Amino acid sequence: MEITPLLRLLLERLAVPDLPAGSRAVTEAMVLDVLAPSPHELLLKMPTSDLLRPIADAVRDDPGDRRTLAHWASRLGVSARTITRAFNAETGTSFARWVAAVRAQHAVTLLTRGGDIDAVAEEVGYRSVSAFGAAFRRTTGLTPGAFRAR
Repeated sequence: MEITPLLRLLLERLAVPDLPAGSRAVTEAMVLDVLAPSPHELLLKMPTSDLLRPIADAVRDDPGDRRTLAHWASRLGVSARTITRAFNAETGTSFARWVAAVRAQHAVTLLTRGGDIDAVAEEVGYRSVSAFGAAFRRTTGLTPGAFRAR
């Protein structure tokens, strides 16, 4: 979804715990009215095979997980090529792109909540802010700063 300034304000309003039911209903209706698809889709197909499920669960639980394809192959007792083929078959994308998209999803959440870009970069597994910025832009079409400013 495209997070516009209006949508951000509406979502913040919905986070108020004691929002009266009538106001909540009106705000929810407004959210549905302003939702617009993003030109950069961050939806991911989750792998379901026994081979890929441990990888997917680990990365989703901790987007900052820096284990490589080679590490996972060794841990699971298969070749990196086997994991590569399985990721492409099950998700339609490569291991690296899938991980980058999971990280971008988590980063979007953190940035929307006002997270500091340096802290977000570290939390989602990038060794530098510039590497995070480049990956985030490849995945979302925006730099982290431009995304947060919207």
